[in-house]
Amino acid sequence: MRYRTLSVTETNQYIKGLFTADPILNALKVEGEISGFKAHSSGHAYFTLKDENSRLNCVMFANQFEALDFTPKEGDFVEIFGRVGVYDKNGTYQLYALKMTPTGVGRLFERFLKLKEALKKEGLFDEGHKVPLPRPIKGVGVITSETGAALRDVISVIRRRNPLLDLVLIPATVQGERAVEEVLRALDQAEGLPGIDLVILTRGGGSYDELSVFNDEALARRIHAMTLPVISAIGHEIDFTIPDFVADLRAPTPSAAGEMVSVDVLSLIREEKALLARLKQGIHEKIRRREEVLSRVRPDQLRFYLDKRIVDLTRIGEDWVQGSSRIMEKRLDRMAYELDLVMEKINGANPLNLLDKGYSRIMTPGGGRITSLKELQVGEDILNELKEGRVLSTVKKIEVTHEKDQY
Repeated sequence: MRYRTLSVTETNQYIKGLFTADPILNALKVEGEISGFKAHSSGHAYFTLKDENSRLNCVMFANQFEALDFTPKEGDFVEIFGRVGVYDKNGTYQLYALKMTPTGVGRLFERFLKLKEALKKEGLFDEGHKVPLPRPIKGVGVITSETGAALRDVISVIRRRNPLLDLVLIPATVQGERAVEEVLRALDQAEGLPGIDLVILTRGGGSYDELSVFNDEALARRIHAMTLPVISAIGHEIDFTIPDFVADLRAPTPSAAGEMVSVDVLSLIREEKALLARLKQGIHEKIRRREEVLSRVRPDQLRFYLDKRIVDLTRIGEDWVQGSSRIMEKRLDRMAYELDLVMEKINGANPLNLLDKGYSRIMTPGGGRITSLKELQVGEDILNELKEGRVLSTVKKIEVTHEKDQY
């Protein structure tokens, strides 16, 4: 038997023909839950229809989408009539939806509502249980993926606003089946870390089913039991998960969480300068009013030394204004000088310069220096300080590379 060699285009077109000729695939009803719904500017709608085990890519063109008598959204459970076809440009098949009918709330969303209502009745969302953020904040534990965009957003905001704030990364998977287990472990670790004033639990945006892994009862109860304040910053502003309600504070985005925990140092300096300006203006205004009152008094009605007294008081007031201005200006100059020194240390002498080149620094969980393998033991916890933050690790194995270092 001789085989004909087909091009990629011919292959996709042949498969497309098979789909087109199939009567079942051309008049098909499918029931499932909407996930990853996106309404394009062209008027077309793109989404995934899923059940507990599988997914099916779907598209609904503008004419059919505009004819719907309801607005589909994430988590809706719907029945779709349409046809399955092949998009031969990339060789993928999808369901072309012609009609869509809502059949109820999606199973994931329904479970979310039931859990939310049960925990609310139990009191886990009560404002009386929420702990205010401490002031000042010196150390922040961040629970998220060490490779995710959420971590980069938090670090970027905090470095810009307050580079003195100490960040410790407690890595955890924030999607998939292992997410809850790893986040629970990270919360336990955060409670035992010294110098941590609060915890940020964060991840970037995603589809509803990706974020729904956080709608877990055990996770909600662990957050509620935390002695450290917890900020929930999961997804985007429109996304809500159970931790958003049980945490001490909700941030609409990871970047917003960074702003909540960091004081803007430059803003403080600007406020000090504005306060000084208002103080000087108030003093000058007070002196001006006193001078106006004195100017209306006839000298012959006063004792002979009143003129001298007025001059003396005016000079004393002016000297006091000038002296106060110098003191405040010196204070601002000193603050600016100290801030420059701190920034110079951070950007120059701080070991983070080496971290920018790919090096890391190993410390004990308490922040003590580790300079020799002799100070380490298998099973011991250590902190690895990298450019973006710190990683809590456990020593699995110790290998000595030089014979003279044997011990």
